[in-house]
This record gives sequence, C-alpha cells and structure tokens, in this order.
Amino acid sequence: MTKTDVFALASPGSRALKNAKYERYCRLRALAQPRIQAYREVGWGSRKHDVAYINACRLERRPEIQDRIAWLTRQEEDRVVEKRQRIEEALWNIHGADIGDYFETHDIDGKTIEQPKRLSDLPPEIRKNIEKITIDGRGRAVPQLYSKLAASQELRKMLNISRTEERNDLARLSDAELVAQMADIAKQLGVDIKIDYSFIAKPVVTETDGSE
Repeated sequence: MTKTDVFALASPGSRALKNAKYERYCRLRALAQPRIQAYREVGWGSRKHDVAYINACRLERRPEIQDRIAWLTRQEEDRVVEKRQRIEEALWNIHGADIGDYFETHDIDGKTIEQPKRLSDLPPEIRKNIEKITIDGRGRAVPQLYSKLAASQELRKMLNISRTEERNDLARLSDAELVAQMADIAKQLGVDIKIDYSFIAKPVVTETDGSE
C-alpha cells in the first residue's frame, strides 16, 4: 500500500458510507445536485418542497455526511483538473507534431524514394496525432495529422492568451490612436457621431471663495 493510499484511508470522508441511501445522496450532492432533487432521487418521499429541503439540511448537518460530500467533491475537482491536463498535453503534441516522423526514405534503383512508415512502426505517442488514413494510388496508408491551427486555437482559448493580448493592445493605444480607431469603426458602421477628446479630457476643477 502506497503513502497516497494510506493518506486516502485516513482522510475524513474517504470511506464509503454503509447506508446506501446516504452514500447515494452524498454522491449526488458532490455532483452539484440541488438538495431537494438529490433527496428525492435517493428515494426519500416528500411531496412538499420545504419539508424535503428541511430534511436534506438536517441530514447534511451530520459530520459523516459533511465529510463524505467534501471528500467526493475534491475527487471530482481533481478529476476535472486531470482531464484538462490530458487535453492540454494532447493539444501540445498535435501543435508540435512533425510530419517527417511519419515518413522514411529508401534508395531504389539509385533513386531516393520517400514513403509513409508502417503504422505498426510508429510509436503510440505519435500515432495519436493521426486524424485519418488515406490510401494512395500504390495502396499505401498515408497519415493525415490533426490540424495544428485548430490545436493552436484551442490552446489559446484554454490559456486565455488571445484575451490577454487584446487587453494589452488596447492598453498600449494612445488617446489619439483610440479616438482614431473609434472614429474609423463608426465610419464603417455608418454611424454619424462626433468623436473627439471631450470624453477623455479630465473635468476642470474650479476654485471657489467659499461664499456659495
């Protein structure tokens, strides 16, 4: 048994509850199921919403229920993070894939011939980058890789790269550039509007003698 297993067994809420309904209720709540819906789905009948809600709240005040829901929720969050990491890793592999890894050269009758490698000769980690296989005129399997552009776009979305760059681009604009850009957009949209520095200029503070 590893240290991780020992830690899991020692963590509050890590053991499944002996009461099957309690365990089912905790799992539903860990999946963000509302109290009333989870209470009824488990099999506890209650026609009135307020009664079901009160009973569910009373149930969740029990320490073993609280611990179990909290532990299951952490597991779900960890699984989401793990899945995201696997997706990001796969996208980076597609983004960095080299088509040359899928072909090999042979000297035939004094000529250098380039042809696709056998799929069985490709390592599993690079076979995952193949989207589909087409058969050429000589009956050879030619791999077609997933789109690097699509992978790059998905990575930018996951990492919020484009949004950060957009915010930085606007922040780098001077007042004159910002006004000119807004005027150009208004012109393209056919909007007749006066755009100048009046909305940028700071209000003038006038001093009074205190008589007002």
